Amino acid sequence: EEMDATNDEEAAMMAMMGVAGFGSTKGKHVEGNQTGGVDVKKVRTWRQYMNRRGGFNRPLDKIK
Repeated sequence: EEMDATNDEEAAMMAMMGVAGFGSTKGKHVEGNQTGGVDVKKVRTWRQYMNRRGGFNRPLDKIK
């Protein structure tokens, strides 16, 4: 899918800017993309902010 230039000036301008066409890498091998992401499931813990022993205005309990 290359872009069409209506005249030589536009073709020269597109070549100067480096716009030759647009494509997609879907289903293609991309060099330097061997590393992948890891989906780490972290167990959620809760922290009680109000109605705690010792009152409201004190540091929160440690995260478990």
